[in-house]
Amino acid sequence: MPDNLKNEFDFFIRSHTKFSRKNYCGETENPESKYVFDILSRHVKPLKKEKLSVLDVGSKNWAYVRGEYDFFKSYCTFLRLDGVEIDAYRLYSNLYSRYEVAKFYIKNLDGVSYYADNLLNIKREYDYIIWLLPFVTIYPHKKWGLPKKFFMPEKLLEHAYGILREEMFIINQGEEEAEIQQELLEKLKLPYRCEGEIKAGSSLFKTPRYGFIVRKH
Repeated sequence: MPDNLKNEFDFFIRSHTKFSRKNYCGETENPESKYVFDILSRHVKPLKKEKLSVLDVGSKNWAYVRGEYDFFKSYCTFLRLDGVEIDAYRLYSNLYSRYEVAKFYIKNLDGVSYYADNLLNIKREYDYIIWLLPFVTIYPHKKWGLPKKFFMPEKLLEHAYGILREEMFIINQGEEEAEIQQELLEKLKLPYRCEGEIKAGSSLFKTPRYGFIVRKH
C-alpha cells in the first residue's frame, strides 16, 4: 500500500474511533517542561497584562505544557492557554492516546484547553503563539503518519500570523528546516528576527534547533 494511502486510512480510523485507554497517570515533572520554560525565558519578553492568550500549535501530548503555563502566568493575572493537535488520537504502545496523555498534563491548570483539531479551524486571536518543530518538509510529515493533504506549511503559517496579535515563537530542527522556515517567512513577507541556535536543553536533543520570533505589524 502506498505510504500516503496508508496514512490516509490510518488517520481516518484513529480520528473517528478516538480509541484510548482512560485515566492516564504519568510523571508530573517532565524535562520538556523545564526546557520550554527555559527557552521562553531566553527568547520571549511579554509585557505584563491583566489577561494574556497563548496558543501552542502541534501540541502532541503536551507533556511540556507546565513550562508554558508557568512562564506566561508570571506575566498576567488571567491566562488563556490553548493547545491544538491535528493527530490527537494517535496511540502509544501502552494504548493511551496523545489526547488522554494531554488531559493528564493540563489537569489542575486553570484556563488551559487542548483541542484535537486542525490549526486552520482556530479562528480566535492570540497574543502569543508557540510553534515547536513545524513540518516544513514532506518526509518527516509522512513518517509521522500524516496524510499528504495536511502538508501545507505556507498556508498554516499564513493562518497563524492572521490570528496573531503580538509575537510568534517558532523553533525548527536542523539547519535545513531552519533555512526552509526562513524562506517561508520571507515569501509571506512576515516581519521576523532570527534567534539563531537555541542552546537551552541541548543535551536533550541530538539535532541542533533554531528559533525565529515573528512580530505582528
